[in-house]
Amino acid sequence: MSYQFGIGNMYVGPIDDEVEFGCLQGATIDFSFERAQIYCGSALYSFDVRIHTASITGRANYAEIDALSWYKMIGGYNFTEGDTSLTIKNTTSPASFRTRLVTVTDSVTMTLTLNQCRSDSLSFSMERTAYIIPDFGFTIFADTDGNVGTISLGDAS
Repeated sequence: MSYQFGIGNMYVGPIDDEVEFGCLQGATIDFSFERAQIYCGSALYSFDVRIHTASITGRANYAEIDALSWYKMIGGYNFTEGDTSLTIKNTTSPASFRTRLVTVTDSVTMTLTLNQCRSDSLSFSMERTAYIIPDFGFTIFADTDGNVGTISLGDAS
């Protein structure tokens, strides 16, 4: 058994061309399942429960703002690595990307790899007394082989 602590690091893109979301402030991955229940007679509690649909969504907040990470999240027109700005047109849409979250506590590494993700929201607040910390949401889906991702807990106990 291991006890993981803290946020860790988040990477987006293929393993040989990953972009780290710098100064990660927080990340959340939510697994949700829709269910069907059957009740018998006057019983108050269900007799059986089945899961028929599942989804995984995520949110991340990070403080290091750069054009490449925004391009990975929301897309852009004619963007090349090293650019400092994005051009967004009415046909711009987010491409799919791979996400990897890694946290290490007491030399035990936990890794969550999500094979296909697509951004579905991006927000940031500009205030006089606070840093700008973009908050983006994303939805995870299966790749062409039907694989959604892997969870490596780093400890077999």
